[in-house]
This record gives sequence, C-alpha cells and structure tokens, in this order.
Amino acid sequence: AATVAAAHGACQVSCYLKPRSAMSTEGPSSSWLRGDTRKKPTAFLLRALLFICVAFRVAAALIRVSYHVAAGSVLGVARVLFAAANERCLRGMDRAALGRGSFFVGAVANSWRVLMQGLASLMFLCARADEYVRQPPSPLVLTAHDKPAAHPQQVHISTVGRNKMRISWVTDDRNTPSVVEYGESRGNYTASATGDQATYKYFFYESGAIHHVTIGPLAPGTTYHYRCGKAGDELTLRTPPASLPLELVVIGDLGQTRWTASTLAHIGGADYDMLLLPGDLSYADTQQPLWDSFGRLVQPLASARPWMVTEGNHEAEALPVVGFAPFVAYNARWRMPHEESGSASNLYYSFDAAGGAAHVVMLGSYAEFEEGSAQRAWLERDLAGVDRRRTPWLLVLLHAPWYNTNQAHQGEGEAMRAAMEALLYEARVDVVFSGHVHAYERFTRIYDNEADGRGPMYITIGDGGNREGLALKYAIIGRSH
Repeated sequence: AATVAAAHGACQVSCYLKPRSAMSTEGPSSSWLRGDTRKKPTAFLLRALLFICVAFRVAAALIRVSYHVAAGSVLGVARVLFAAANERCLRGMDRAALGRGSFFVGAVANSWRVLMQGLASLMFLCARADEYVRQPPSPLVLTAHDKPAAHPQQVHISTVGRNKMRISWVTDDRNTPSVVEYGESRGNYTASATGDQATYKYFFYESGAIHHVTIGPLAPGTTYHYRCGKAGDELTLRTPPASLPLELVVIGDLGQTRWTASTLAHIGGADYDMLLLPGDLSYADTQQPLWDSFGRLVQPLASARPWMVTEGNHEAEALPVVGFAPFVAYNARWRMPHEESGSASNLYYSFDAAGGAAHVVMLGSYAEFEEGSAQRAWLERDLAGVDRRRTPWLLVLLHAPWYNTNQAHQGEGEAMRAAMEALLYEARVDVVFSGHVHAYERFTRIYDNEADGRGPMYITIGDGGNREGLALKYAIIGRSH
C-alpha cells in the first residue's frame, strides 16, 4: 500500500510493506642534467627529437587553421586555437602541481581553469534555460555550523549487511578520531568501533575530515544511543525491524530550500523505518559548501534512521576541461554498502530489509548500463540471487525514469530501459521508483510500453523540494497518471 502526503508543492511516498507470502622520489636517472659529459650526445638527440615534435605539431596546427580559414569556418579556427591554449594551460597546471615552472605560468594556468569552470557552468545553465517552464525557485535554506572544529556534523547512517550500521560524519578538525561509542541506554556506551576518514579537494575547496565507522552487530527494531568522535552530542538511532511490516519513505530530488524544509517536517512526523532517495541530494552543483549545508540540514532525520541513496545528475559535478572526475564529493560523503552486495561501484548496490523479506536494488542512471557493462552484469547476478519464496517484495530505485509523460526530461531513461528492463521483468520486480522529473506520476504495471500485469509499477517521485521547482506540463493529457 502506498500513501502520498503533499508538502507545499513537494511529495513524499510512504511505502508500507506488509507480509505476503610507491614510486621513487628522485625519479629516473638523468646524469646528463648534472654535468656528466658522457651523456651529451644523448642530450643532443633528445633535444633534437623534442624540437622536431614541437615543429611538427605547430605545422599541423597551422595547416588546420589555414584549412578552416580557406573554408570560411570561424568556428573551426576557434576550435584549433582553443585546443592549443587549453593544452598549454593544462600542461602548466601539471607543472605547477609538481612544483615546476614559474609562478607566472602557474597563475595563468589556474586563471584559465577558473575561466573554464565559469564557461562550463554558463553552458550548463543556458542549455537548460528553455527546456521547460517551472515555478519560481524557492530560496535556499543554508544551515550554518557554529560549534567547535572537533564537533561532529552532517551525521547520517546507512545499513550495512544484515545487522550493522555505517555512521558517517564530518569534522572541520582533521585530527579527530574516527570512533563511535554506542549502547542501548543513554550515556552508557557498552561498545565502540573505529573506522576511517578521508578528505577531497575541489578547486579551492578542501573538505573537512569525512569519517565512516561501521558498528554492530545490532539487534533489529532496537533503539541505540551513540556518540561520534568522542565529542559532541549524543544521538539516537533505531534499527529496522527483523520482519514485515516495514515502512519506507521514498523521496527524490531533495535539495535544501523552504520546500525541502517542509518535506523534511512531514517526514519527521512519521514513524518510518528507512528512507530511500533516488538521486539529487544537495544540488551543490560544484559549490562544495552546499554539500556541508545539506548534511547539516538533514542530520536530525538522517542520523536517526538509515538513509539509502543513489546518485542523480546533480551529484556528477564533472568538469572535463579542468580534469575533475564525476561523483567525487558524493562518493566521499555518502558511502553506501556496494561492496557488501558485490558491486564494484558506489553508484549502484543492493541490500535486504525486514530480515530478507524485502530486497532493494539501487541502480545508477549515470554509470554504464549497456550490454556487457559492469552494472548490467552485476544486476543480473544480484537478481538471480533473490529467492522470491522468502523475499516477497522486490523494489528498484533509479534516478532518470524509464516511463514518463511529463514534458520534462523526455526520453532520458530510454537507453537504460532498453538495456535493463527485461531483467526486472523476469525477476518480477514489484515497483520501480525514480526521480529527476520534478513531479509525481504513477503508472499501472507495465512492460515494454504496454500494460502488463506481470510488470512492475513505475512511480516518479522527484518533487522533494529542490530549488528548480515543479515540472507541471505533461505531454499526454486526459490519461491516468
């Protein structure tokens, strides 16, 4: 059974599942640089070869420019000049990172990097400016941190395996211990566990220490009191039950606006067991401090019940021109139990709930999913290992919907549907939740674009409260949604 609660333009789905059946620091030897006269012929040959390579590349570039000029292609000339400038600046950044080159070259290269970031952001906005019309954006709700640097913040928990929990948090002080003390009564910690910590950099931003500690074994349906890093406040969590019934909250495209705050207030009023989020968490979009603000905003809920998430497009934050790989912040901050489920990537994984009566698959819309890909092979193995006689509920979450009648993001999930839908159908998946489209939509059971009683029910739940607002225009009017 599923119920929907409106929250000032945002929705959450409360899903109530009932029972049914090391390299050297000196580098390579280079004695000719240190004045060894025996190596002079080699040095001459190397320099000559380098000169020939540079001359060849310059000649090739000039030929390409001449060709585009002759063809009257201003865009072609611009591409050649841009590629040459970009290559030189990237080389300058590499040399600066290794402590080589002049200060001037490093400064120019970093200025180029900042310029490219701005252009990439501008292109991202312009490309989507006329995609569809939304309501005016809601103001951000920024949550400040006014406590000591060693004080844990952004605490959230997730399930790991059958009877363990991962506690994740951030401290501004990078020397604080990664330890969690916990017990079943307030202030009485009968157990403790240690974990690991890491940081990441993004342009001029460097994160605090991101701690991850796994605690357990824990009893099901039990309240525990815990403290992170031997500092700060005592927090409380409740483990999920060992059997059905199980109550899940599903919410997508959350963000951190006044709408988000309203949605979180609704969730906080419910006595649920676990929250599932199919992508688009903080909407930081390269502004890394927004990740910190988001973590502080959701801590009251995310520190008390497991939050199981998968990535959306707003988690990617990839800037190819300046060499930032995708999902760096997301993977560092929101570590999910992918290894425990046999997955090689934090972008997709699965887990059991209610003692195995429910199996939840979190797919990655932005990881490779085609035939022969690691994700598809993993999904096939994962679903084959589900015994439906002891697991009556099989749920799937992903970001970009496979079925969508809204004008927003039309067709963006089609390639993934074509590659994976048959696997879900054969496994008799019950329901597929998605986000991305900032609206609510529910389909009947469907397979391969036709109503099919053996197929999953598809539900879009991407209206959690993000700053972009609702997507209100549907391509098909008068049909059941």
